[in-house]
Amino acid sequence: MYLKLSAKIEVKSTKIWTFEKVSSVEITLDSESLTDTCVIKLPKKIKWQNEAEIPLKRGDAVSVWLGYNGELELAFTGYIRTVGFKNPVVITCENEMFRLKQIEAKKLSYKSVTLEKLLKEQDLGGRAVKVFGEQNIGQYRVTASTVAGLLGNLKENGIRSFFRMENGTPVLYCGVLFEKEKTHKYVFATGINITKDEQLEYQSAEDVRLWVKAISLQPNNKKIKVEVGDKDGEKRTIHAYNKTEKELKAWAEQELKRLKQDGLTGSFTAFGSPMINKLDNIAIKLYGDRKGIYQVERNVIKYDTGNGFRQEITIGGRVG
Repeated sequence: MYLKLSAKIEVKSTKIWTFEKVSSVEITLDSESLTDTCVIKLPKKIKWQNEAEIPLKRGDAVSVWLGYNGELELAFTGYIRTVGFKNPVVITCENEMFRLKQIEAKKLSYKSVTLEKLLKEQDLGGRAVKVFGEQNIGQYRVTASTVAGLLGNLKENGIRSFFRMENGTPVLYCGVLFEKEKTHKYVFATGINITKDEQLEYQSAEDVRLWVKAISLQPNNKKIKVEVGDKDGEKRTIHAYNKTEKELKAWAEQELKRLKQDGLTGSFTAFGSPMINKLDNIAIKLYGDRKGIYQVERNVIKYDTGNGFRQEITIGGRVG
């Protein structure tokens, strides 16, 4: 079956601009990064309806749909960060985190606070939030200048934050482990929809050498330190506030569990459809053998009129 590339770009500026022809799009969806990005290259011969200058500006809302044969899927929503002045025009965009970078953080102090309470008392502009796990941060003082800066500081303490699209709406996810249901919707198999699998490897949890050092700052400025894992392994350090030694050890073991598992590791390249989001569960089948169900950690979507439509999918932990 012949597959014809299809795209639609919509930019809401002083008027709505719609493009159904585009040279390339590269979207990075990453559960390890605060911000997802999208880079759009427009065709050289583009008409701006007699506008003297490129009529797009920083902060304009952007939506991107990609697909085959006119069947489009929403691939990205966000805002323009920069607009290039050369031809062809290159537009760089960020997802909903762009807005949180503009919102001033409330400088609040807590003797003890949960992640849920901390976020609830900040201005998120009405955006939906999902907190995974009971995250008791302990004593905490907000020092960041923006809400996104606050989320960046939390990441230094082992708490990841990012936006994920749910039914076309961005939802802020926060937590250490993002454990979801173990079911999967899509299967990726060699010779069917996987085009390259050389970057996939099998690892045994006992072969993964990892050492986690957890440090908790106490109200009296003293520190509690806990170490778990393999001292000769790759070193990871996480920070917390006002945790007991028992709580700190549980925190470190949770991070160790996230990183140390049996199963496949690495990435593979697949066709552009079905489009996969970070934290989606996917089943992998290599050369006829079932290899398990994995949570997607990262996906780089590349759409190019010359090179085709592909996804570079990095898998995280095995969930089934």
